[in-house]
Amino acid sequence: MKRTTVAAVLVPVVVAGGLITATLALDENPQAGACDPVGTSVTVSGVPAGPVAGWSGEQLVNAALILQAGEALGVDARGQVIGVMTAMGESSLTVLDRGDAVGPDSRGLFQQRDNGAWGSYGDRMDPTVSATNFFRALLEVPGWQTLPPTIAAHRTQHNADPYHYARWWDAALEVAGALSGAAVEQLAPGTGHLPCTGAAPILRTTAGPWTSPVSGRLTSGFGTRGDPTGGGAQMHAGLDFGAGCDAPIVAASAGVVVRAGAASGYGNLVVVDHGGGVVTRYAHMEDDDLLVVVGQQVVAGQQIARVGTKGDSTGCHLHFEVLVDGVHTDPLPFLSERGTDLR
Repeated sequence: MKRTTVAAVLVPVVVAGGLITATLALDENPQAGACDPVGTSVTVSGVPAGPVAGWSGEQLVNAALILQAGEALGVDARGQVIGVMTAMGESSLTVLDRGDAVGPDSRGLFQQRDNGAWGSYGDRMDPTVSATNFFRALLEVPGWQTLPPTIAAHRTQHNADPYHYARWWDAALEVAGALSGAAVEQLAPGTGHLPCTGAAPILRTTAGPWTSPVSGRLTSGFGTRGDPTGGGAQMHAGLDFGAGCDAPIVAASAGVVVRAGAASGYGNLVVVDHGGGVVTRYAHMEDDDLLVVVGQQVVAGQQIARVGTKGDSTGCHLHFEVLVDGVHTDPLPFLSERGTDLR
């Protein structure tokens, strides 16, 4: 399927009570645009004697070597931090002379495989050479500068979980800042899973605690589909909204992301726990359309994904579900009772 990428308007972060909030309304017809440039590379000025974000000694030395390898290739600060983040997730910034069950031949800071793509055993065990080879591969990833950092790392490493690396983004930023003697400009904590790092996710201004998850026409309701007398009836446990590919999907209310990834039939599925036994589910996104990670707090109207057509789907749309105490509930009356009309 041909996808048309739509760049959303991003707004600054305002932190309040531990949750990201904003007041600028979501542009429902965003125009294409480019990410802000990050600028020059990070230059290492020294290795701190004490720990940084839980990393110390040899780990910080290896992080410095990664940053220097990136700078030597002209990689910008975003790319350098992606390199440090990736090595944190692969080896804990340690030159490992062992692999694991998935890759028993993996070695070094980046757990590079013995498949000819990453050089010799000596290359993979050398921090500078292995980092150089990582950055060369990263630079070959189309559009890596505007991908979420964890996705850029995933497309370089080809690991199993595209969102595996996001948890180390903040630590990698802190380490890079400590090694350079100054905070890395234009890159922000909490953005290891977002495209165009350095900016917050878009948010829609909401009048209340609940909002519609997408702007689009309701195309299929909750309930039984098909002819029950002919044995072809199926339960449709949510609502379908017709919306264009890449249209923003937002959290229907504040909560915590408890699932974000592949799910049989759903393509990809985001699940948000709102507390009090209420859960919402958002389905059919493409692999690179997920903009949140498990454990992330979100607020009503915050973008969590983009509309796709993966899984049991015949075209771009959002499948949206509400569960109360584990039981599927018709989202129409549920949200109507909370001041949101989805019709």
